[in-house]
Amino acid sequence: MLHANHPSIKRLSQYALGMEPVNNGDLSAFHMEKGHLVLGSGWHPSLFRAEVDSLTGVIKILTPRIVLTNSSSGLDDSATVDQILAQPGIGSVSTLSNSFSEWLSDNPLNKNDSIAVRWSRHGERKPGVKGIELAKEMGGILTDAGYKIELENPEQVIELLIDGEELYWGYPLLKEPPRKGWKERVATQRPFFKPVSLDPRHARLMLNLAGTKGPLLDPMCGTGGVLIESASSGIESTGVDLDPEMVAGTLQNLEWSDTKARVICGDATRLSELDITGIRMVCFDPPYGRNAWRSDSTPELFSSVLDSLHSVCNYEAVMCCMLPSTPDGALVMGMEWQDIEKLFSSAGWKIDGDWFIPVHASLGRRLVRAERLQS
Repeated sequence: MLHANHPSIKRLSQYALGMEPVNNGDLSAFHMEKGHLVLGSGWHPSLFRAEVDSLTGVIKILTPRIVLTNSSSGLDDSATVDQILAQPGIGSVSTLSNSFSEWLSDNPLNKNDSIAVRWSRHGERKPGVKGIELAKEMGGILTDAGYKIELENPEQVIELLIDGEELYWGYPLLKEPPRKGWKERVATQRPFFKPVSLDPRHARLMLNLAGTKGPLLDPMCGTGGVLIESASSGIESTGVDLDPEMVAGTLQNLEWSDTKARVICGDATRLSELDITGIRMVCFDPPYGRNAWRSDSTPELFSSVLDSLHSVCNYEAVMCCMLPSTPDGALVMGMEWQDIEKLFSSAGWKIDGDWFIPVHASLGRRLVRAERLQS
């Protein structure tokens, strides 16, 4: 769980706006021999950076999609990570020969095992910078050092990431992105399905941004997407929904996924009456149908939900929620963004990160992260 004085908390709003500097400067805080390069998917780079920061505690941003961290703990359940490289090396097109040679001497491989260099491009494309030529150059250095190159079925792999003229490499730890293993848990595979069902990627992303330490509460659990992900991670979880059909469906989906959580039929505006206390994480995806949040009643209703959540949460509890918005993100639940901020603040919650996520031509989502303030 991240606390109020944690440095990453203060940076989350900068990540949301994409304002953080891309800087290859001082790396003194990172142990290169123990550190990891982390590559994010191209889906939402700012959410990738915020998620890795939340899971690992501190990151150095190298490019929008590549960060350096001292730990890879928790990243095997990331919603946005594509690859993790151990024993990282950093250089450029002009310095590759020297920097890779020095790195290889500091990180020797088993010369009895065959090796290959794989490359991929992420970010800016520079004229004349060809990945195949850079991989060949690295292969030549390996050959000169006595290593056996095998391109078809190597026993060891060095992965090269290219962004403009900047180069990053290391030993890949993942065979595939973690989210690839979630296919069997997608909403359409569950026995109880509704079009509003939350997919595992969004549910996992909220969990990871909230800190992954329970007890967790989903006050509008719907079909149970958040509860499935949290319970599968061993987090003590409780779900609440006003609709008995949703409660029954969530229990059905939990049984199907071989996970367990407490599910209550109740009102999200009256949580203190449901024997719920000591909550440290709140993750939810409120209904976003055309009539779910009428602009004339939304402020009062949502304010009541936030007040109710405040009453059952511990100090410094973290909330992540996916709020429905217009396709351009201008209106959230029918309100201007500054009015949303006022609702959170009035209920004792401080927003420390928000990200717009496009959904389709008529819908967007605003992922909001907030911390409970002391009463």
